[in-house]
Amino acid sequence: MKRPTTYAKHHGWLILLLITIVLAPRCTSRTLPPATPDIVTEHLHAAEEHIAAEEHIAAGKYTAAETAYREAIQAAPNDPYPILKLAHLYLLWQRPQAGLSALDEALRCGADAQEHTNLRLELLALAGDWPQVISEASERLRAYPNDGVALKRLTEAYLQEYQCVAAATMAQRWHEAAPDDRDAALTWSLLVPDTLSLCETEAHLRETEFCTQTGDEKNPDMALAGALIRNGNWPLAACVLTRAVTRSTATAEMHAWLGEALTRVGRPDEAQKHLLAATTLAPESPLGWLLLGTYYLSQQETGAAREALLRARNLDPHNPAPYLALAEATAQAGRYDEVDVWIAAALDNAPTDADIAKAAARFYLERHLIHVKYPFRAIESAIQLAPDDGEAQMLLGEFRLITGDDAGALVALDTAVKLAPTLGQAHYLRGLALQSARRHDDAQKAFVRAADLGYRP
Repeated sequence: MKRPTTYAKHHGWLILLLITIVLAPRCTSRTLPPATPDIVTEHLHAAEEHIAAEEHIAAGKYTAAETAYREAIQAAPNDPYPILKLAHLYLLWQRPQAGLSALDEALRCGADAQEHTNLRLELLALAGDWPQVISEASERLRAYPNDGVALKRLTEAYLQEYQCVAAATMAQRWHEAAPDDRDAALTWSLLVPDTLSLCETEAHLRETEFCTQTGDEKNPDMALAGALIRNGNWPLAACVLTRAVTRSTATAEMHAWLGEALTRVGRPDEAQKHLLAATTLAPESPLGWLLLGTYYLSQQETGAAREALLRARNLDPHNPAPYLALAEATAQAGRYDEVDVWIAAALDNAPTDADIAKAAARFYLERHLIHVKYPFRAIESAIQLAPDDGEAQMLLGEFRLITGDDAGALVALDTAVKLAPTLGQAHYLRGLALQSARRHDDAQKAFVRAADLGYRP
């Protein structure tokens, strides 16, 4: 083996230094140069770009705003302000990783880390990095005990991590620090629970059993959990249901929905225990078997899923949900030639439900499965049931694209974006249709609009 040369041995450090210099991030120095005429011109140009960016944001044109901020950064490369504005744009645009990168860049350029801690917490929460939110929010509260953003995000993080006791403690602190904050009051009242406060302030709960029934034999938490589930607040629902199942009045329904909530927050082991408890407590209830079956689907346990879903189907043969789930299980097992039977059963049992028809259509389109009847039968049904539904028209456009009917796709997708102008996927698919029609400028505009609306395929 050839021995290293003296140069390599004694000057390797110099090579490393050169690499470090070349690859170092910009804004490593926080000392700004003196204000020369060129720098003044740069900052004037940056200010113009800021104004343009704000106008684009107001119009919902986030891609154009991003470009404007990038130009402002180029015009004033040592100024952290436009980079911070870009980070705020990414938060609004729901692009947390890009926002965190921009914030890190702004800090390298001299932005004050303490001043922008809350922006970082918001971005971390949007990214779903709950352990980091807990760490950094806790540190923030040691210095600023009443910081509203830190209290809110720490409460949310504890809920997401299924730490209900810690969440209740933090929710109380949040409510005390911000007594006029409705979210703080509601979260704390749900976790305590404070029946009087909830029934006085939440109109949608006043007619539920939570507010209308009393006595030790009642367990009104299911009414609260139901409202949370309908709003998609699975972490808070999990804590409410955890409290509910510890009571003597706990029901199989509560265990079933707690299992579903725990599945949604990434606690599969705990979820399975409650789903099995639900089917044990009420073996003749289809809900427990349906949720257990979809749980097994999420865990790729296809055989167990099929068995549970067949039990649900047998107990509730007119419910389309088990049939759709059985189609999923059949596809998961690779038996695509059998899925039509389950999809047909779902449609037959919900002949007036456009949402079921759309779900059936999506099943095929997501897998690029084109059969003699499907997905066109489901799409046609959805459009007939909901002729003003932009998503139904979008599904027709997607079907036309897959089958090579680009002109027909464009007609359907033009209709889709008129009916549902904020449906990002429709704009993206329309861009594909325009691209096929060689209308490249129009296609690019459609792709930009889809990106502005947050659709990223």
